[in-house]
Amino acid sequence: MEDLTQKWWIYPGFDLELVATGLKLPVNIAFTSGERRGNKPFFYVTELYGSVKVVTGSGEVHTYADNLLNYEPTYEFPGSGESGVTGICVDPESKDLFLTMLYRNGEEWKTKVVRAKSKRGGMELKELVTVIDDIPATNWAHHAHSPTIGFDDKLYFTTGDGGVWEKVQDDCDLRGKVIRLTKDGKIPWDNPDPDSLVYAKGFRNPFGATWRKSDQNLYVADNGSDYGDRIVRVKPYENYGWPGDVRKNAIFWWHYTQAPTNLAFMQNDAFPPQFYDHLFVALFGEAYREGMGEKGKRIVKLVLNDEASAVESYNDFVIYQGEQQAHVVLPLVQMGFTSPTCTEKRESEVFLE
Repeated sequence: MEDLTQKWWIYPGFDLELVATGLKLPVNIAFTSGERRGNKPFFYVTELYGSVKVVTGSGEVHTYADNLLNYEPTYEFPGSGESGVTGICVDPESKDLFLTMLYRNGEEWKTKVVRAKSKRGGMELKELVTVIDDIPATNWAHHAHSPTIGFDDKLYFTTGDGGVWEKVQDDCDLRGKVIRLTKDGKIPWDNPDPDSLVYAKGFRNPFGATWRKSDQNLYVADNGSDYGDRIVRVKPYENYGWPGDVRKNAIFWWHYTQAPTNLAFMQNDAFPPQFYDHLFVALFGEAYREGMGEKGKRIVKLVLNDEASAVESYNDFVIYQGEQQAHVVLPLVQMGFTSPTCTEKRESEVFLE
C-alpha cells in the first residue's frame, strides 16, 4: 500500500501517522472524549454527499448514517457540487451529534441544523431531530456550517450569505450570520436581541468556527471574494462588514485568497507546551487541481498577540507535496484533519487520513 504520509511535509519535530482511509470527500471531524479506546467511537467524519462515518480508537471505519441528502449532487468542483453535509460537533453531555446540511424544498434550496441521536453506543444513527431549518440558501456553498457548543452550553453555528449579499445586513434574515440558540432551537433570553437568533452579522462564507479556552471567545474563518479571506474574533452585537470591507474587525486576513475552511487552538497537552494556544488553520485553496500549488492544501500555524487583536507570527505546519488532488479541511483540538482521506493527532504525531 502506498505510504500517503510521504506526500505531506510536516513541521520539524512532528510525524504523520495514517489512522483511517477509504473516506469519500470528508469535510469535517468531531472527536468524542479525545481518548483512543479500542472499538468505541473516537471521532466522527462528515462526508459531503450525505454520509457520516465513525472511526474507532483502533482505526476501524463504520457507517454511522447514510443517504442524508434529499437531492442528487452535481459533483461539480468548483461549483454546485461543493454543498451537502458539512459541519459536525458532539454534544459533550448527551453525546448527540449536531450536523449542518443543505436540502431542497421544491425548487428552493434551504439549509438546516439537525440533532443526531445515536444507538449501539454511538456507532449508528437512531433518529434525526430538526433543530432549525428553512434558512434560505444556494447549492453553490455559502450555507450553514460549523456547529459548536459554547462555554455557555449554547449551540452556535455560522451561515453564509447564500449568494444574496443584501440580506447579510438584514437583522430579520439569518444569512451571513453567527447564530446562537439553545440545543432545542429556541432563542436564549440573553441573546444580543432577545427576540432574535442573530449573535453577530456581516459574514460572507464563514466555514470554520472554534472556541478558545483562554478567553472563552469564538473565532471564525470567513472566506472573502477576490481577496480578504480572514480570521475574526466574534463579539456579540458586532458587524463584520460584508458586503463591503472584509477586513473590518478581522484579526488577520489574506490578500491572496486561500479559502480557509476550519481552525482550532491547541489547548491541551497534545503538543509540547511551546505550542499552547497556537491557532491552526486549514487552507482549502484549489484542492480540485492536481499537484502542489500556491493556494491551500496546507495547515498554517498562527500565534496571536496578547490582546488577540492581531497575529504575531505565521508559519506553515503541514503542506501537501504529492501530484494528485488533495484537501485539508479541519485541524481539530486533537489535531485531526481531513486530507484526500482523513486525520487526527496527539502527543507529537499528527494522524493523517
